[in-house]
Amino acid sequence: MSTAVALLVFLVGLAVSLGASELLVRGFGRLGTNVGLAAGLVGLLTALGADAPEISSAITALLSGAKDVGLGVILGSNLFNLAALLGFSAVVAGRVSFRRILLVLDASVALWATLVVGLLLLVGLAPIVALVLVLAVFLFYVFLLAAEPHRVDRLLLPRQMRHRLAAAARVIHGDLERSERLHVLWGPVWWIIPSIAAIVAGSFAMVNGALVLGDHWHLSRIFLGAVALAAITSLPNAYAATRMALAGNGTAVVSLAFNSNTLNLLAGVSLPAVLIGGLFSTPGAMADIAWLTALTLVAIGFGYLERGLNRWSGLALIAGYLIFIAVALR
Repeated sequence: MSTAVALLVFLVGLAVSLGASELLVRGFGRLGTNVGLAAGLVGLLTALGADAPEISSAITALLSGAKDVGLGVILGSNLFNLAALLGFSAVVAGRVSFRRILLVLDASVALWATLVVGLLLLVGLAPIVALVLVLAVFLFYVFLLAAEPHRVDRLLLPRQMRHRLAAAARVIHGDLERSERLHVLWGPVWWIIPSIAAIVAGSFAMVNGALVLGDHWHLSRIFLGAVALAAITSLPNAYAATRMALAGNGTAVVSLAFNSNTLNLLAGVSLPAVLIGGLFSTPGAMADIAWLTALTLVAIGFGYLERGLNRWSGLALIAGYLIFIAVALR
């Protein structure tokens, strides 16, 4: 495949994937509202729709044998999410405010998934064990999103933990229910299945075009996956988070950022590791995991101390990501 053809294939795949992901986000949001899903679940489905390009691209790369590219897309996307969804949105909006308890809940699930995937990639934790560990915590988190706060407060847990989780559930249900109210119209819902098909097809074209371009332009696989494809496929998330930040909905911003990272690791790494295997000791994985863990902890620290993020903490997250890119380019 010539460079011109590969570039055309890549651009067409990118346009199809990003356009379809926007339709998928709208379809999921409309479906959840129409059938009366809890607001937290609607938000989670929206995050999944926005994550579709990177997850699909990563799985396509893994199935094509480019496992270093596939992993790079997921881990690089998560780093980009912290810099763009949290950092850039805080810079643009001036401040992104959210409750500490919501930050701790969302970020803890994402950090747990990061640590488990780190054990999977770096020390050879059995893929099925890693999947169970991530899935168990994630399903409990989904329960907190779906359950009414009074039901959460009746869980067989220590009293203080139970009350804190119930308080988080009240924040999730209250803030996300106020974030966007849609009329009961079914038009966007019918686009869900075609959108998924378009995203898969677009991601297949985009990844294969990018692999050819990388060979022609002598780009390293680590840079191609963890920087180029990761940032490009995360653009729908970045756009959505910035729009939410400007609207003053910090709760939605922090939930979108950390939910996206958790879903990426679950659907883009943990599950494929069980089905495909061979992800252990992939080149560049150790550095990516280390950067992701460190930047996640920095985001949690700033968010907790400030009860949100301001322009300076946002710039610090962006600077951390730019340093990661500089290291990847060496």
